[in-house]
Amino acid sequence: MKLLFITRTYPPLVGGMEKFASDFYENYRRKGDIDLIANSGGKKTLPFFLVKVLSFLAINSYKYNLIHFGDAILAPLVPVIRLFSKAKISFTVHGLDVIYNRFGYQKLVIPFLRKADRVVAVSHYTMEQCLIRGIPSEKLIIIPNCVDVDSLSVEKESKTNGQKLLSKFAINLDGKRILITVGRLIKRKGHAWFIKNVFNQLPNDYIYLIAGLGSEYEALNSLIDKMNLNSRVYLLGYVSDSEKIYLYRAANLFIMPNISASGDQEGFGIVALEAGSQGLPVIAADLEGINDAVLDKETGHLIEEKNVNGFLNAIFTSDFDSAKVKDAVKAKFDCKIIAEMYQKEFEKMNI
Repeated sequence: MKLLFITRTYPPLVGGMEKFASDFYENYRRKGDIDLIANSGGKKTLPFFLVKVLSFLAINSYKYNLIHFGDAILAPLVPVIRLFSKAKISFTVHGLDVIYNRFGYQKLVIPFLRKADRVVAVSHYTMEQCLIRGIPSEKLIIIPNCVDVDSLSVEKESKTNGQKLLSKFAINLDGKRILITVGRLIKRKGHAWFIKNVFNQLPNDYIYLIAGLGSEYEALNSLIDKMNLNSRVYLLGYVSDSEKIYLYRAANLFIMPNISASGDQEGFGIVALEAGSQGLPVIAADLEGINDAVLDKETGHLIEEKNVNGFLNAIFTSDFDSAKVKDAVKAKFDCKIIAEMYQKEFEKMNI
């Protein structure tokens, strides 16, 4: 079986879908025959990428048994493929690419997604959103995102880079209880809610490290100043992969305090897997796709959204064995396992 994988966003771009696309391609190509067409230049190169994809499909789509897309946005290409090829067509959908509701998106994209042969949802919540929008249940399957557990090791480079990062912000971890959050600084991630309502009630030996960039950066910076938390809450900005791994290993708990936000959602939460792959337990809001990424009482605790006492109690009482957390993540989410799930599903489609 020959597979073509098309993704409109790919590293070195950074984000959950970029991570999915890279993991999917790198792990699947060890198992099967796969070609890649990827856009790694961001939104500015997307028009050129679309022209490239259309040209390639018109000339070469007949060569493939299956064409798989990295998200739903390119679903309008389904009828184009049908003109030139008998290949089966499938998509992985993540959440926002299903629920997005601006510029006529629902009318332009979702009808074509219904025409695909298979739609892979990364979580139960994302699958529910597909069903709500009329995607037939027989076309849907859940395959979660993955983490390459064995490749995420703490090497000398990780430790050196991590220590340089902490020195840059004059952060001393000695004697501290370290909470960390990694991800875009946007409203639904819940950083501001957590700082105001939960972190403010923690003893002074707790510090909170927030890695990532986004539209909420200035607002969070102002909030930290206003609450006089500059010596306990740190906005680290962008962190490299090696720095991130070091921070996971240095921290006591990973925090995902997400809150509901209109028109947006957490389709899965790959960072929960990354943290767990380093043995770091996750305290997370029991919301949307997060509850597929966190195994409650195995790799962390799922807490009702905005439940202050629930978060406080979990932070104070969590006592996980790091090795067991890592083993649980590897057993369910390791990329080798997920690649096999995709391969078996693709084989069923082509019987």
